[in-house]
Formats: sequence, structure tokens, C-alpha cells
Amino acid sequence: MAESGRNSEKYLQELEEKIIDLSFKLKGKTNEIKDAEETTSKILGKLTHNLKNPVGVIFSFSEMMLEDLEGYSTEKLEKHLQIIKNSATFSLALLDTISKYSRVQAPNFVLKSQNINYIELFSAILNEFKLDASKKNIELDLIIPSNEIFLTLDWTEITQVLHAILNNAIRYSNENSTITIIVTELKNTIETTITDQGIGISETDLPHIFEEFYVVNTYSVDKQKCVGLGLSIAKKIIEHHKGKISAKSILEKGSSFKIILPKN
Repeated sequence: MAESGRNSEKYLQELEEKIIDLSFKLKGKTNEIKDAEETTSKILGKLTHNLKNPVGVIFSFSEMMLEDLEGYSTEKLEKHLQIIKNSATFSLALLDTISKYSRVQAPNFVLKSQNINYIELFSAILNEFKLDASKKNIELDLIIPSNEIFLTLDWTEITQVLHAILNNAIRYSNENSTITIIVTELKNTIETTITDQGIGISETDLPHIFEEFYVVNTYSVDKQKCVGLGLSIAKKIIEHHKGKISAKSILEKGSSFKIILPKN
């Protein structure tokens, strides 16, 4: 009888521990669901806010044109159609960015990784920016190892990260300046540093630039509207690759972004 009582007591204790463990897991899942709901609500709010103006512009100018088609000169028609096109382009780009952000934030997001020559990938991406850089007479100074470096990466996702950093570097750089790109091979990691001589980021803003929807300047120097998702998407992608991304900056002197990726 005494042995049976001890067994029952042990069983009840184990059962109680399992219930407590399940309660903690349930609480964790509840918090995850709550966070997901808050993120979704935030995304929808920001999306609505940012789409109101361009959609309103498209509607207003379309209405004007339909009401007075006969009175439109070729010059005026071209001007107003360009305004409609610009607003539509921004709206589509915003929807695409929101889609990318939602995708990398999803719990079931999986990288499509393969063994990639990182130097080849980086050189190809850099070639895409040579024309934009030349328009501002910006020199792209690339310093890379002479040997090939193979990493397990998702080509599409890493390309998006490098595009975001290089695009910002050029957009916020002064004319007749230099953007220096250094790829360094260390024992366990590959470090990529992209440094510009642009407008820089203040000490107040710098800690927040990887937060979603955080905007330092509503418009870039080339008058393109910013919504504050590019760097947060880049950070999430790098984290999916078990890497790190960080930034240093001095206002009016430039910024430097460092990407650290683990070697195979």
C-alpha cells in the first residue's frame, strides 16, 4: 500500500510538472500570436497611411483629365500622366516592400540556400550600380580577396540585402565622393563593409535605423519617398543566415555598414 501511494504521489507530481510546462508553452504561443497580430495591425496601418496620398493623387488627376480631355495640350497631358505614373510606381513598390517584409517575418520562412561564390555575387551586384554611381560622379572602390570565397547563401535574399545597402549609399552620398567596399575573409566569418561619404545619420537616429518603419528622412536627396523597411528587411535576412549587420555614422560625414556572414 505504501509503495502504491508513493507511485501515485510521483505520478501526480510528474503530471503537475507537465501541466506547468504546457502552461508556459501555451503562454509563449499566446504571446507570439499577440505579437503577430500587433505586427499585422501596424503593417496595415502604415500601408493605409502611405497609400492614401499616391492613390488620392492618381484619382484626382484621372478625374481632372476625364472632365477636360478636349482642353488638354500634349504638354499638359504628358505632365499629368507622369504624375499618375510616379504615384502608381510608388504604390506598387510599397506593396512589394510590404510583401517582402511580411514574408521574411513569417514563422515558416525558409532560405533557399546553395553554395555560392560570394566574390562573384558581389561583383555582379556592384556592376548594376555603376551607372547610378556615375550619374553623381561617385567612385566605387572595391577591395576584395584575390581568392574565391564560397558561402551557403540564398542568392535572392542576399542580393536584396546588398541592393538595399548600396542603393542607400548612393542615394545619400554627395556628388564627387567615394563609396568604399571592403570584403575581408576571417577565420570563421566573411565581413563586408560599405562606407560612404554622404549625409550621415545622427546619434539619435542611429540606434533605430533597423527598426521597421523608422524613417530618418521622409525623402532622400533625390526626392524619393522612404517608408523605413529596407534596412529592417535586410537585418532579418542576415539573421536568417546566422549573420549580423551593424552601422556606424557621423552626421554630414558619412555612414558605414558592416555585414558579417558565417563561413561554411
